[in-house]
Amino acid sequence: MIRGDKIILRTVRESDLDDLFILVNEVKNRGEFLTGELYSEVDFKNQFHKHGFWGEDEGFLLICVGDKIVGRIGYSRTMPYFDSLEIWYAIFNPADWNKGYSTQAVSLLVKHLFSTRKINRIQLVTDARNEASKRVAEKCGFKYEGTARKALFNQGEHHDMEIYSLLRDEVNLRDYAPS
Repeated sequence: MIRGDKIILRTVRESDLDDLFILVNEVKNRGEFLTGELYSEVDFKNQFHKHGFWGEDEGFLLICVGDKIVGRIGYSRTMPYFDSLEIWYAIFNPADWNKGYSTQAVSLLVKHLFSTRKINRIQLVTDARNEASKRVAEKCGFKYEGTARKALFNQGEHHDMEIYSLLRDEVNLRDYAPS
């Protein structure tokens, strides 16, 4: 587990699967910027049994407040020739938005990944209209790199995506000690 003062990041337990599947598939919890893509329950559970949603090239952790699952945060490889990972996150219930959970989750995962992986760069990509996610990126030290024009199809139209990055030497890892 990785503990912050507001949240805990932890791996998925088998006992989480039924509730987590519902949370992940609840389109209304995604807000206007995340896609409405649905997941197969069989595939979802098979992925858990294959590697517990945590691997070398991709994975995710649950964002918890006490025992309550409020969201998830994950990573995946970018292009094979980049020495980098991309992170993503979602807070499930709108009542839990704007409480600093995403900012702390991003900060904790960034430090964990830089401490445990031989990568030099982490990127975060967000819908250009998503001011809250842009603020999270900036609060966590990410630098704006540019716009991928009309790169995401969502809700019937293509949207611009903004790319932010953070380099290993821009993060203070000396104080990082996950609990």
